[in-house]
Amino acid sequence: MLLHVASTPLGAALTVSIIFLLIFAMSFAFGPAPEGGRRFSADWTRAWLAASVPRMVVSGIFAGLVLAAVLSYGNSSSQAAVNCDRGVPPLSGQPVTRDRTASALLRLGEMADAANSGDLESARSVWLTGDAHNLTHDIDGPLRNVSDERARALCEKVVALENVMVGELVAEAVSEKAAGVATELALAQQLVHAGGTPAPVIFEPCGKPVGAIGDSPLTEARLLAAIEQMRQVASLAGGDRAGAEATFAGDAHNITHDIDAPLRSRDEEIAIDLCLAATEIEVAIGTNYDGEAVSANAEEAARLLEAAGRSLGILQ
Repeated sequence: MLLHVASTPLGAALTVSIIFLLIFAMSFAFGPAPEGGRRFSADWTRAWLAASVPRMVVSGIFAGLVLAAVLSYGNSSSQAAVNCDRGVPPLSGQPVTRDRTASALLRLGEMADAANSGDLESARSVWLTGDAHNLTHDIDGPLRNVSDERARALCEKVVALENVMVGELVAEAVSEKAAGVATELALAQQLVHAGGTPAPVIFEPCGKPVGAIGDSPLTEARLLAAIEQMRQVASLAGGDRAGAEATFAGDAHNITHDIDAPLRSRDEEIAIDLCLAATEIEVAIGTNYDGEAVSANAEEAARLLEAAGRSLGILQ
């Protein structure tokens, strides 16, 4: 109980005060009776108060000094950790590209999904070891050149996420804060890359094979079913968001992972284009929902799955 109370600056000072008060009280309660009177008699109580009050005053002064020190330390620590008004330094030195941002948004979506499914350690790992965290630092400078307000908002969302990532994880909090960072990062991407010379295309999320999700074989029936599901996603995206998300979340999504490695050895261009189309769908679903983007990329993914099937000899 005391450890829980002491986890805040005020609680720490309160705990110190209680401990000192108890020490003084016990030193009199269990020591010899003052002035020889009977313990807990009126004379004994007056004598006890006369002797103990000065010490309790000292205890209160000491607790106040502790409180001031703890509050000062807490404020200076939080300010030293991050100052969203001044900005945060870059971490990786990598260029801030559209595809790098798309990859980070994908990772944040995976983080939220892992938290929602109860796999909190995987959620923590995605944040600590992936590029999403680094990008929130690297994009800060370019974003402040366009909108200081949005840069502060992104920084504050990141701080909120990092606060819930410390100690015991709570699934709902992790998922909510990750979604908040994703929303601000998507807005940052639009601002940083709006107008001017387009950023160089670097296939950050799709430059190397993506991992397979399951061990289901790549059969004609499975591929045809996934193509039909992609077309359903495209059809539903404009008016039935929940239906589009549910349809894409099944094997239509999984097969884009499972087919990637064998396809790259046969036709890397189709593999990369399919990976990017799937990534664009995930970004459009996972941040500010964009039905047109979901529909267009789902149609493209269906076309690419057909091409992939023919390239691999699965489809005629």
